[in-house]
Amino acid sequence: MNLSFKISLFFCLLAGTSTICYSQGIIIPSGTYVIQTNGNLCTQNNFTNNGSFTANGGTVVFSGTTQAINGSVATAFNNITVSSGSTTTVSSSGQTVKSILKSNGTLNCGGNITLLSTSSQTALVDGAGTGSVSGNLIMQRYLASRYGYKYFSSPFTAATVNEFSNEITLSASFPPVYKYDESLPSNGWYHYTTSSNTLNPLEGYAVNFGSSSSAVTVDMTGVVGNGSISRTIYNTNQTYTLGFNLVGNPYPSPIDWNASSGWTKTNIDNAIYFFDASTTDQYTGTYSSYINGVSSNGIANNIIPSMQAFFVHVTNGTYPVTATLAVNNNVRVNNLTPTFHKPTGNTNPTLRISMKYAAEPLSDNMVIYFDNDATENYDKGFDALKLNNTDTRIPNLYSISTDKQALSINALPYILDSTTVIPLGIETAKNGPLIINVQDAQNMPLGLRAYIIDRQTMEYHDIIDTHPYTLTPPQGVTKDRYAIVFSKKDLADTKLIQQDINAYYLQNNLHVWLNLSTGSNGTLKLFDISGRVIYQNDLDGYGEHVINTPYSNGIYILNFYGQGKVFTKKIFIGND
Repeated sequence: MNLSFKISLFFCLLAGTSTICYSQGIIIPSGTYVIQTNGNLCTQNNFTNNGSFTANGGTVVFSGTTQAINGSVATAFNNITVSSGSTTTVSSSGQTVKSILKSNGTLNCGGNITLLSTSSQTALVDGAGTGSVSGNLIMQRYLASRYGYKYFSSPFTAATVNEFSNEITLSASFPPVYKYDESLPSNGWYHYTTSSNTLNPLEGYAVNFGSSSSAVTVDMTGVVGNGSISRTIYNTNQTYTLGFNLVGNPYPSPIDWNASSGWTKTNIDNAIYFFDASTTDQYTGTYSSYINGVSSNGIANNIIPSMQAFFVHVTNGTYPVTATLAVNNNVRVNNLTPTFHKPTGNTNPTLRISMKYAAEPLSDNMVIYFDNDATENYDKGFDALKLNNTDTRIPNLYSISTDKQALSINALPYILDSTTVIPLGIETAKNGPLIINVQDAQNMPLGLRAYIIDRQTMEYHDIIDTHPYTLTPPQGVTKDRYAIVFSKKDLADTKLIQQDINAYYLQNNLHVWLNLSTGSNGTLKLFDISGRVIYQNDLDGYGEHVINTPYSNGIYILNFYGQGKVFTKKIFIGND
């Protein structure tokens, strides 16, 4: 006689959960139901559902030697754990997992089980499982908006581009799937729409899901990535790709870029770079970066969701530079709610600055923070390079290191003297006033002020304690005219920041930067150690000047005479 029955499992102090175990298996007949509210429901034989199973919490544990998940009704599990020594086969289609699937034994999926993804969370395979997950598994990725490009990666070992065919038209006149090749002399992108093309583990792809802003749930099928996975990437010093490589999470679970073990990052800088699609132009978007606990926009962080691709930069050096990116299960984390971005914390003194067109709502961001292990040059362990936005509604803002690298995140040693000047770069695709503002200032030392200065007019503005500042640079690229000045004094005397000369030698070019007020023409001379003038030219006293005559190794003296004063700088020219 079939009777309806209800099992409610509640949390108890014994081993953290209560456990109800059925040695003969669990059979839910037609017309009956089981409700699991918490704890462990353990079976040592088949789990057969011909009725109704509701999992409001808890875990179903499969601990029999050989058993199956089957029945005429698909079961929506909360968590599944396969115990050590157990072989469990999913033999009926439509089974789902809401939270965590963990195998310490053998789980044969057979293409019959799906990891669900919703606006609130995405299910995962626990990387700490000591067993195996074999056969095809279906995994979902919820996107709040399908509009424009998303950077995707595959959590499977041999999935193909055809996995996207349910959500996009692969044969569309404008290719919807692109791959990135750092060695190309162009911008690196090339279309990759052939349905049989492999989605390689640890590699990223740009997928355009169209012009609708509606939500979409992407599903992919394959054999899950697990264990050690490695990829060789390069920096061939191409003009447009600049050593950046598009990589991706290769697992059906989030990964932690800051994991203490499990990563190999040989010749790879420590920053990562994410892309967010525009909301008005499906072919453009914006970039954010993360490094060393610091996020350029306050959102991007070290937890990389499943199916998320991101850029890394191969360290500059003797080209071509060969790099290795490798991972193992130690980098995997059981985070059910990583969006494609999530807020992050940081205890360093940090200034996050935003810039936007006055007539547009969206802004670009850059960060300056302080760490005594950093230098004023580009540090691959502390700084993030600038990847320019492609959305023309948003300007590009970055700081410029002393070795002339454009940085979205710039780490500096703590300020010991009274004034530190950080030049800014601004790139715009259209005319119009810009508004620069402090998005947030964290842990700033008492008494340290931050100003923005226009070094053409020598006007300055306190950007922490007063209102946002409006500036009107010309359309295009503006470097060095504007700067952020940190000072322990009021800048009533602009002489604090207007007298400066700097230089460095790179690839047979001598780069000289003069930080004097605009219009202060003068004469630049270069002397060798014996005092002989080997270069002389009349220059404006503001901005960067490049002298492309090669010189032999040695110590030289730069001399600039202007404004009735002489500015001198000793430099060393040696191998790059």
